[in-house]
Amino acid sequence: MEELSSEIIDGSFRALAEIALLAAARADGHEADLTAELEALRRHGCLAAPMRPEGSGFAYAYPAARSLPFFVALGSVDLSLGRLFEGHANALQLVALFGRADQKAMVRARVERGALLGVWGADGSPPFAVEPIEGDRLRLTGAKRYASGLGWVSLALVPVTEADGRLQLLLIDVDEPSRLDFSSWNMRGMRASRSGTFRFDGLEIPVSARLGGPDDYRREPFFMGGIWRCAAVQLGAIERIVRGLADGLRETGRLDHPLQSARVGEAILAARDARLQVEAAARAVEGGEEAELAASLAVFARLRVESAGLAVIALAERGLGLSAFAEDHPLARPIRDLSTYLRQANPDAALLDHARRLAARLPEIFG
Repeated sequence: MEELSSEIIDGSFRALAEIALLAAARADGHEADLTAELEALRRHGCLAAPMRPEGSGFAYAYPAARSLPFFVALGSVDLSLGRLFEGHANALQLVALFGRADQKAMVRARVERGALLGVWGADGSPPFAVEPIEGDRLRLTGAKRYASGLGWVSLALVPVTEADGRLQLLLIDVDEPSRLDFSSWNMRGMRASRSGTFRFDGLEIPVSARLGGPDDYRREPFFMGGIWRCAAVQLGAIERIVRGLADGLRETGRLDHPLQSARVGEAILAARDARLQVEAAARAVEGGEEAELAASLAVFARLRVESAGLAVIALAERGLGLSAFAEDHPLARPIRDLSTYLRQANPDAALLDHARRLAARLPEIFG
């Protein structure tokens, strides 16, 4: 297993300490600015940490044993920042897997200068589309919604659905302010993620912006399997809420009440179960487990994190009472952000699909 250098590890700890102070002092609103936190990640080498130089390009070298604790820690400090960094790492892995040598060299150079990457998958209205034009170029139309990091992300991996239904990734410069629409993100949580809609109408790119081939994006265990990173970031917020519940009850002298102790115990059980699932999924995906099995384990980890998160939020709000709903309560932002970030596309279908897959492989799962 590859190990991160001590310099990268030390830089990660320094960045976390700095970011924790910045996040604690930051207002929570749609105008919230994560620029200082992103600068801390850049300055301490975190944005380049997933890259191992190879020639002028790079390989993705961010072992789960080291990266998982960092994803969890970022999620504990600030879910919006964790979401942005998770997307950045996802994009770097996809470029390393499917990019040409010139694309890897370009991405490495940009990241080393401080660029933030993202993966913007959700189609807007009208949907994102591509039209071939003269001169080996592509004309883009439509939009991507729920795009995080607008104005911060300068390079995005953007999948387009081709006529035959396959997905093709495009590597696109997305630093034109006139194309950003923040009005579509009116959610109660993840306000600092600078999410919204990016409109591509009239933008032209070279055919060489294609990254990999059709449906490379769907290759497992890096498509569905990659969601272990999202789950790890969410896990950080879950564990923070559990700590906040216990601390709040202790400070008010209520922790020893049997009902409150039971709530804390249930919250710890949910959080620990979620952690074990995420750790197992990370090992499977990044450690060479058979692709389809690893992907299913990652999906189930994400589903367990969702149910654990909802349970812990309910326990914290019930245990702490009305005080937890105050705007300035230490858990107000983590709860709002987590309740939003936990939402995922069609979780029922994911459960049914991967339950069937895993039911056929129970001896492998249970040993």
